[in-house]
Amino acid sequence: MIRKKNLKIILLVILSFLFGVRCAYYNILFNAQKEYKDGIKIIQREPEKKKHPQANKHFEQTIEKCWKLIELYSDKSKYADDALLYIVKSEFNLRKYAQSRLHVNQFLNKYPDSKLVPEAYLWKGKLLLVEDKIDEGKEYLNRCITATKDSKIRAQAYYELGNLFFKNEEYEQASKIFEKALHEKTDKQYAAFIQFYLAESYFQQKKYKEAIKKYKKVEKFSPSLDIEYRTKFNLAKCYTSIEKYDEALKILRKMLTAPRFKNFVSMIKTEIATIHDLQGKLDEAIDQYREIVRERKPQEGTALASFDLAKIYETRLQNVDSAVYYYGQVKKIYTKFDSVEKAEQKHTFLSEMKKIRDAIRKDTRLAYRLENEPRFRDSLYTAQLEDSLQQELKKLTQRSDTTSSQLADSLKSALDSLNLGFADSSKITQKDTTAEKTGDKQPTGDELDFRNSLLVGEEGKPPKTQEEKKKKGKKGEEQPKVKTLEKRKLPQIKEDLKNNRYHFAEFFLLQVQNYDSASYYYNQFLNAYHDSLLTPKALYSLYFIYSSQAHFDSLKRDSIANLLIRKHPESPFAKVILKDRGMIQEQQGTDSLETLAHQLYLQAEKLREANHSDSALTILRKITELDTTSKWAAKAQFARAWIYEHQLRDTAKAIEAYKLLQGKFKVPEFASVAAKKIAPPPKEKPPVHPDSTLSPEILASDDTSRIVTAATTDTTKQIVAEKSEFPIITDMKAYIRWRLNRLKR
Repeated sequence: MIRKKNLKIILLVILSFLFGVRCAYYNILFNAQKEYKDGIKIIQREPEKKKHPQANKHFEQTIEKCWKLIELYSDKSKYADDALLYIVKSEFNLRKYAQSRLHVNQFLNKYPDSKLVPEAYLWKGKLLLVEDKIDEGKEYLNRCITATKDSKIRAQAYYELGNLFFKNEEYEQASKIFEKALHEKTDKQYAAFIQFYLAESYFQQKKYKEAIKKYKKVEKFSPSLDIEYRTKFNLAKCYTSIEKYDEALKILRKMLTAPRFKNFVSMIKTEIATIHDLQGKLDEAIDQYREIVRERKPQEGTALASFDLAKIYETRLQNVDSAVYYYGQVKKIYTKFDSVEKAEQKHTFLSEMKKIRDAIRKDTRLAYRLENEPRFRDSLYTAQLEDSLQQELKKLTQRSDTTSSQLADSLKSALDSLNLGFADSSKITQKDTTAEKTGDKQPTGDELDFRNSLLVGEEGKPPKTQEEKKKKGKKGEEQPKVKTLEKRKLPQIKEDLKNNRYHFAEFFLLQVQNYDSASYYYNQFLNAYHDSLLTPKALYSLYFIYSSQAHFDSLKRDSIANLLIRKHPESPFAKVILKDRGMIQEQQGTDSLETLAHQLYLQAEKLREANHSDSALTILRKITELDTTSKWAAKAQFARAWIYEHQLRDTAKAIEAYKLLQGKFKVPEFASVAAKKIAPPPKEKPPVHPDSTLSPEILASDDTSRIVTAATTDTTKQIVAEKSEFPIITDMKAYIRWRLNRLKR
């Protein structure tokens, strides 16, 4: 009896141990399954996100638990195939495709009779599609469909095939496969996903009525937030496409009231603004777009609103200033916007056009006023003179020698005498001198405009009025913008105006390729400038336009060609036409290249002088590519380096350009200059203080005979003084009197 009892106890202990082991074994797999499902739920909640850090933690836990199961109970245990397949799926979701591919192949080799083989086919097919092995991927997905009766697995395989056709824009074939996927039984969220892409397939085919039916069915499957939003949003777009605007607005406005869509508000409002535009309510649309942009939410919808508003200003309202502003806002609002590069290109392109246009407007106005308004001309030139004296005074006060102090005092006296005769340029915009002369009479609007025009604010904008200056911002009173004095004289203004008018026409020809606008502005230029250096080139540009296929006009072309040959026979453009007509022989290739390089260089110089650095750099680069042994190529490379150094202040690019000049272009004089530019700076020497008895003009002179030393005799001093017209400074009071008398001459 005792032996039987002991035997029973032993059996119970063994059975308990085996049961415990079995439970522990199953618990490991159960926990791994739970971790995997939790990771999938996170992805399904936020399918629009590319990365899911929280989901990744669950997948890593799944892999860890599955390897633990295999290590503890061997790869021949009952659930080893389940564990290995969970490892494959988790690695796929972690985007560890190489490891996942290795393990799925291992699964198919080790467990060929497993009931999980069809699912392994599904994952191998997905891996092959990721690797762009399309045909092999399709083969394994079709194997999966034929090898299993599990509806969930078949639905996933159908979805992958349909998604493949959808990405390849084969929407009709995609819709057929998505229809098959919906006939399989699967969970609601996955069914919502398939139903959504079925509706999308019809939407892309512009079968809007079919798409509306399919979108409405998505809500029956309890979709995730992302799928629900995209469904309602695209449903509204379908109604918009068939001009049922009220239905579309009803859906979108209802979405705005739902708190769950708060992260999509900017996109919803942008779509509402688009519908207002389609309804012909342009003012309402613009107001809506502006409101969205003012909110400054860093979202795709805000960037889209700014982009659409910029397009309206550019193409329909021809308001370049506003178009430039709103294109520039796109990248500032949302850098991940899909059209941000296009917006940046538009911003750069229109900014260049705006810069030329503003320069033309400004110089036209200045030239007119300088020629027709004596008061404006005298006041501006007086302000320029005062400014130059102030600059010289500033330089002198920075020096510590006695002579400089005396000259500074002299300049101050000159400035005081100047101010007695003329109004200070700074007071013209600050003090009402007109009221002082006429009693209580206040200056008129034209007079105030005249005063403001002497100072040019940022980007050519007029200075703000006194009322605007009194407005307070968030941080107190608004600081006035720095204003710069117009320092050019009338001849330079006219020259800049001519160049900019030509560049404006050239801009439409080369960058916009709008031949109608280009021909209009070229004709404007020729009407204003009958005989300038740019006239032959403008005529040839018109000849080119009327020779093009889209704007061919033989009468205008021949008339312009004859005019160019008659008026400018020595120009290279006339010679090109004569060559085309067979009236002169073709020059040698080298001469042609030299001539072309020379002409291009002159063109680049004009652009550089007009501060169009980017365009100048482009032309100069073309010259360097013609022939590196040519002097013009070396000169062009030097010009590129100079622009980077002095105009763009880009030291790194300047050094790079100088190094290229030294190494690639075999012209000694330019190579030596480049070598000096890129050489390390010499060690600093202690400053040498000049003799305080010497005037700054003598110190700056190259004539050493005029420098007075301590050993100079009185006779020599007298001779030097007579030659240089500067007195030898022995009597300081006499020198000051001499200096003042000289300034009064």
